[in-house]
Amino acid sequence: MNDSNTYQLLSGLKEGDTHCLEEVYRLHHPAIYLFACKIVRQETIAEEVTADVFITLWNKRGIIDPGKPIQALLYKIARDIAYNYLKKIANDQRLQQQFIESAQPDHNGSATDELFEPETLHAFHDIIDSLPTKRLQIFKLRYYDGMSHEKIAGNLGISIHTVKVQLAKARLYLKQRMAVWKDAQT
Repeated sequence: MNDSNTYQLLSGLKEGDTHCLEEVYRLHHPAIYLFACKIVRQETIAEEVTADVFITLWNKRGIIDPGKPIQALLYKIARDIAYNYLKKIANDQRLQQQFIESAQPDHNGSATDELFEPETLHAFHDIIDSLPTKRLQIFKLRYYDGMSHEKIAGNLGISIHTVKVQLAKARLYLKQRMAVWKDAQT
């Protein structure tokens, strides 16, 4: 999605267009869910946190600046909501017990557990390493070093648009290759 489309999407969301909210949800749900999983370490709570993030975004859509990336706002909302869930659990004995019981590993394993299996991680890293050199460099700067699109563009002497396009292509490539790898495992 280019800067113009992103601006229009965020402007529409700010103005109350539910279709824009659906598109932001589609684009950012997976990353927000994984972020919430890292904090709360439980899929059901992470699902609740993720849903609450987009509800909060809708309710506070007036604070959206269409000229700025939405990711930082989404991560801040997710972090705040996740920590509030953990505080609530810490203050309620019954919720503590439910949390402990549901955090026990099950025999079937979960999608998140599967993601962190050594074989899956090894395959994922191999697929990352197979990215074209420049795309791999951009990917690592963004996801390993946590650099912003702007900082990556400045460091590499390329446009922000190029950074975004290369990251989108990298994510698509990783999704496709991991799906092929996963199918081969079954």
